[in-house]
Order: sequence, then structure tokens, then C-alpha cells
Amino acid sequence: MAGQGSSIRIGDRDRDRAVALLGEHFSAGRLEIDEFDERCRRATAALYRVDIAALFSDLPAPHPEVLSAPAEVEPRGAGERSPRRLRASAVGVSIVVAMLALLVVTKQVWIVLPMVGFWFAWFATRK
Repeated sequence: MAGQGSSIRIGDRDRDRAVALLGEHFSAGRLEIDEFDERCRRATAALYRVDIAALFSDLPAPHPEVLSAPAEVEPRGAGERSPRRLRASAVGVSIVVAMLALLVVTKQVWIVLPMVGFWFAWFATRK
């Protein structure tokens, strides 16, 4: 894996997947316990794709998906949101506004309870 994609940083999900696949290779008898421990240690400390590729270079499939995933051509800015996330936020805000309108029109205080529950369920789980 010696290309522009080798300098791409990986995340926790990629490291966890690499450790899980190393476990599959260990259970298949392809790795000794000491080698498995060493590779798992290196996988949890890996920062780049090339670090993960080195762990699987002498092993048959399965390999982590991060090794076959194409590199992102143009990464998003730190503050930029995807269109899907923007749509999801718009839906959440629309529902909250509709519930507030219902509260004002009907003057029913009980409307506030589902609205507060929805607010926490919708927005507290979003990153």
C-alpha cells in the first residue's frame, strides 16, 4: 500500500475492525499468541492506513475495509456538514416548531412533555 492513500489517517472504528480480523486469523491458526498480541498492540496504536496494511501483508483475506476503501479526494472542512445531516436537523427543528405551534394554539401544557422528550432523543444522540 504505497500510494497517496497510505498517508490517510484512520479512526477508532478502523482500528477495532483490524483487531477483530486479527482475532479471526488467530482463531484460524495463522498467528501464534505472541504474534497476535504484538499485531493487536500495533493495530491499536496505528495512525495511518499503511500501519494497518503492514499487519495484514502476509495474511490472506479477510482484510480490513479501510485497506480497500478509496481515499477521499477532497475532504470536508471541519465545520462543514453533509447534506444528509442538514436534512435530519431540518426535520428535527420542524417537528419541534410544529409542537410549539400546537402548544400555542391548543394551550395544552401536556404537549410540552413529548416535545421535551423528542428534543432530547433527537438532538442528544446527534454528533
